[in-house]
Amino acid sequence: MRKSFCRGALRALPLLVLAVFMAVQAQAVPLTTKYYSLDLPADWVVVSGPVKVQEAIQVVMGQKDHKSSAMIIVGPAEAGEAESAAKGNSQRLGGTAPVLRNGQWEFTFEQKGVKGYGVVREDVQSKLLLMLVVSGDLRMANFVYSLRGPYRALMPQQPQMAK
Repeated sequence: MRKSFCRGALRALPLLVLAVFMAVQAQAVPLTTKYYSLDLPADWVVVSGPVKVQEAIQVVMGQKDHKSSAMIIVGPAEAGEAESAAKGNSQRLGGTAPVLRNGQWEFTFEQKGVKGYGVVREDVQSKLLLMLVVSGDLRMANFVYSLRGPYRALMPQQPQMAK
């Protein structure tokens, strides 16, 4: 009985190792900055960052098959800067006029046939601003709405225009 159990266990071992390996491969990769944490899906990588750009922290992420990308910038700001940041970035990207919805400024853009959107939020109390820009297959970047952190007012919501 004991020998047959061991043989059975040894036969099942490669399957178990494969299952564990596949589970590890599929796990999300944590990304942490001083402003937020985020779990990147297994098919996403950090392309650049977190890096300090002036006083802000910037992270650029990309889907491994180059189907989607996302950039998050968080840094100090004065009250009311979210609107001007949204307008400036929308203009820079050739986008639509930003619209205020659900406490965040939203705009869309298209560059060389690739669609994208931007979200800008501010935490007036903490004097911080978050800018999120997503392009490509927008559904693949839905994980960005799972940001966690101490600055709840900065956490983006999926824009109505990206649904």
